[in-house]
Amino acid sequence: MRNIKKIVASIMIATFAFSAVGCKMIEKTPEAIQKTVLATVGKEKVTQGDLDKDLKSITESLKQRYGENYAENPDIKDQLQELKKQYLNAIVNEKVVLQKAEELKLKPDEDTLNKEVDSAIQYYKDVYKTDEQFTAFLQQNDFTEDSFKEYQKNQVIVRYVQQDIVKDIEVTDGDIETYYNENKEKYTEGAGAIVSHILVADENDAKEVKSKLDKGEDFAALASQYSTDTGTKDNGGSLGFIEYSSTKYVKEFMDGFKDLKDGEISAPIKSQYGYHIIKVTGVKTSDAVTPLEDVKEEIRSELLQQKQKEAFNSKVEEWKKDIKVKINDNKLK
Repeated sequence: MRNIKKIVASIMIATFAFSAVGCKMIEKTPEAIQKTVLATVGKEKVTQGDLDKDLKSITESLKQRYGENYAENPDIKDQLQELKKQYLNAIVNEKVVLQKAEELKLKPDEDTLNKEVDSAIQYYKDVYKTDEQFTAFLQQNDFTEDSFKEYQKNQVIVRYVQQDIVKDIEVTDGDIETYYNENKEKYTEGAGAIVSHILVADENDAKEVKSKLDKGEDFAALASQYSTDTGTKDNGGSLGFIEYSSTKYVKEFMDGFKDLKDGEISAPIKSQYGYHIIKVTGVKTSDAVTPLEDVKEEIRSELLQQKQKEAFNSKVEEWKKDIKVKINDNKLK
């Protein structure tokens, strides 16, 4: 019986060992993973290595923050996967545009192209000031000087194609008026006031500050001297315009200034943050709609960008079908 048990045990161990070896045999090496094809754009391939290169600066930051196993961190795992998909699509889109630029001869002439590339490279050299700093920047982003020049060249061509696609797009006054009327809430400022406060931790300090204010001392100067709110103390305690309907602030604070008249200062008001002494100016007792003329050019710019983006994206999607793009984002690592 003991011999039978030994035989069975040895068979199980051998089986387990074979299974483990088998897993290792089919598991991809890091080099093989880098060659995994994530997308095809015509005859061009986009590999995991291409994507990792584009993501290098982001992944290095994530390693510093979350450690070497950052990709398995449950706090960022889903967001990271979504980010990878976005970057993969961006690489694919660029290749689509570059292929179509070649096919349709939608490129600037060689002289213009070289001048723009040289200008872009000089910009980075000016930013990094010394040759050593510029070289370090290239190395950190996995560029050589030649590959960085090629990258900038591609960026110029993509911009040129984009400008050609959107060159005839316009926004009419009718477009602007329609958008304004359909989105009036965006241009409506509710009833409220410009609010400033002095925040202190202690009730006695609050009473002291209020006493000084009652004697005519300057609110902004006292905010700078006493307030514990580091975000506003050097700005006269100002929080800007706050609508009475705002939910950004705690109830005690909101209730503390809703009934104040223009220029009036409140008694100390306790909240979870301490004691607030609040002053209001520029009180508006009713909603105010910004006139169309005051926001017309702002809307024009917004609509133009929106139309241009839609036109460019639509053209790229059309070209993807022509080129027969295939994306395998299920293979992302």
